[in-house]
Amino acid sequence: MIKIAFDVMGSDKGSKVALEAGLKFLSTHDDLELVFYGDETEIKAHLFALKKYKVDPVRYSIVPTNEVIDVHGSILDVRRKKDASIVRALEAVKNNSVDAMLTGGPSAAFIAGAQIIIGNLPGVKRSGFMPTIPSNVDDKVLLLLDAGANLENSPEELLQYAQMATVYSRSVNKIEKPLVGLMNIGEEEGKGKELQKEAYKLLSADKSINFYGNLEPRELLVGKVDVLVTDGFSGNIALKTAEGAAKSIFREVKNQAKKSIFRKMALVGMIPTFKAIAKKFDYKNHAGAILLGINGIVFKSHGSSDVRSFEATLRMTYQAVKNEVLVNLVEGMDKQNHDQEN
Repeated sequence: MIKIAFDVMGSDKGSKVALEAGLKFLSTHDDLELVFYGDETEIKAHLFALKKYKVDPVRYSIVPTNEVIDVHGSILDVRRKKDASIVRALEAVKNNSVDAMLTGGPSAAFIAGAQIIIGNLPGVKRSGFMPTIPSNVDDKVLLLLDAGANLENSPEELLQYAQMATVYSRSVNKIEKPLVGLMNIGEEEGKGKELQKEAYKLLSADKSINFYGNLEPRELLVGKVDVLVTDGFSGNIALKTAEGAAKSIFREVKNQAKKSIFRKMALVGMIPTFKAIAKKFDYKNHAGAILLGINGIVFKSHGSSDVRSFEATLRMTYQAVKNEVLVNLVEGMDKQNHDQEN
């Protein structure tokens, strides 16, 4: 039985949305148990209101907490608020009482808490956010990191991101030799700042990585590579640009359709196509990101997550546990450290 800690406090839409996602996901996964962390009275009231899902109560439990770190909180609250739901859920991962955790709480507290409470994998310099992004190629996704856990990264950190993402891609996406790209302003080897130039050399020299070379941000969604590494500042901008562009395109389609009855009529036959495209590129269906490099499986969902977004993050967390991502990462990074020493 897979056991996941779910911090249902701290997100923008409140705990009921998170709890509904949890119950919906439980109803389709018989090998899963969820542990809800948060205000016990509030959680019980919402669970009663959501009894239509008819999930056996033995499939979930509540760990009551009396504090919350919300978006206005400080990273110092990780130490100050020892009974905060996000802190207690991270401690559960550290103590091995659960297999993984997820939260929709504030990113700064989540990152600080994961590093302070759990710590990085042995030898890993910095952890990074790694979301999953859809592509134009059917059933192919892109793993992007770092997507905002750090403002700056070193070439050595980008190398480690590529190594860890390669292991993750093999474990979860079942790709034997994931193709790894380096985000840059041009495809030529000499492009970019010193970070990109040095990272290119390291990635090219590492035989454990199937290195593609440089990839421009405009090709983020075309499916050329399986993994794309970059510094956290650039990665976060690229991710949010892609999310915003997708929403803007579909908004423009609606606006153009309103300008003519003939356009509306022509679009009627295309409705199934547009719905399929919208579903594929809707960020809510890919709302979670693992903090890769932490010595535990910990996921962050968007602070504005709705039921669908939390379900998507639950699915990613569940798949990471089921595919033994942490075991494979530990083994993979141990091998890297051993090879470097020799």
